Amino acid sequence: MKVLLSNLLHHTTMTSSTFTCCFYWLVFVSASALALSNGYQKRISIITGANGYVGREIVNVLLSDKSQDNPNSSGDECNDEILCLVRRNRIESETEYWKRFQSSQVSSTKVSVKVLPYDMLDGGKTITDALNNALEGTSNDETNDSDESNPNICVYHIASVFGPTDDHITTAKENVQGTKDLVEALGNFSKSDCCRLVFTSSMAAVRGSGQTPKNGEYYTYHDWNTKSKLEDNNWGSSYQWSKAESERVAWEIAGEMNIPMTTICPSFVFGPPTGDANGESDANLSSSFSITLFGQWVRGESPVQSRLFVDVRDVAKAHVLAVSRPEAINQRIIVSTEARMPSQEMAKILKEVCEETGLSDPENVSFDGEFKGGAIPIGTREVEATSRINDVLGLDLTPVQETIRDMGRSLLFAKGN
Repeated sequence: MKVLLSNLLHHTTMTSSTFTCCFYWLVFVSASALALSNGYQKRISIITGANGYVGREIVNVLLSDKSQDNPNSSGDECNDEILCLVRRNRIESETEYWKRFQSSQVSSTKVSVKVLPYDMLDGGKTITDALNNALEGTSNDETNDSDESNPNICVYHIASVFGPTDDHITTAKENVQGTKDLVEALGNFSKSDCCRLVFTSSMAAVRGSGQTPKNGEYYTYHDWNTKSKLEDNNWGSSYQWSKAESERVAWEIAGEMNIPMTTICPSFVFGPPTGDANGESDANLSSSFSITLFGQWVRGESPVQSRLFVDVRDVAKAHVLAVSRPEAINQRIIVSTEARMPSQEMAKILKEVCEETGLSDPENVSFDGEFKGGAIPIGTREVEATSRINDVLGLDLTPVQETIRDMGRSLLFAKGN
């Protein structure tokens, strides 16, 4: 492992490689500050997997007035761009979706949304095309220091295959290769000094099933999954391996190529999805593992299970805040509640939601009381996250009861329609 990864794993003092990466970030911040002092600096956000559960919520946050507001620009002047990268067969439907979404919103800012193709197995071609697309309309004169010729570009890399596949070992390896190609493409980009990378990792990269925390009590951002392996009969283990290996590869290449990066490690993601702008169900979102599982719980199709989880709205905010806060540079941030809620308590909330909405029989909701937790018992602090989320990102997480209630209502009403 290279110096930057070693620094993250073993917490050594700052090395020359880490210093260089931090220096480039200081240059990036200084250039941004100078641009803002002289006028408006164009902001371009590129999101891979933008049509997924987390990806759509990130775009939603980026489009909100609060996240896009810039005191140095007027509504007429703002020309920020959001590039949504999706599979080719999703381009038309996603383009229509975001057109409807934006037309239904009242916003004081003007932000363009483009939907572009993305293939994580094309050797970095489509991410390179997206980066070049981001420069269209800006000056290619490298001696030009104007705001337009030096846009603030952030790549949010979310795309990853999660769930059972016909060949999950190959799928796991492809997840890692896709990450490698993307980070290298970003490092080779002509305006790489204007770029940030926010990488969506996972608690799966922090610990494997049954793995004991380093400190013997609870997991922290210092922990890494050393237990999960590529296994023919266990897609979950293969997926967890891919998340840990992908994050390691990202840190290594980012360190070598001086790319300012933040990794976000969410636990299981729940919460109401950003659905269709017309209130219609969305086939792509309905295939989300989280949404499918939670829907089964609230409809009484399978027993509720205790999970360490976090609200999708908080995960999206964490990604966006990681770009705006300099203290997040080169940080690994776990975004999660710190302890599991017992499945019985989760089921109780869902029963109440069923009663309130009248859309499902509360008696059908059951819970799995057999599972007592992995290496750490249910109800006991499992991960250290809250203070770091507050200090580095300035974010307060949504209470778990609110997440369960909001998601339950959202899925029941979607089913009712």
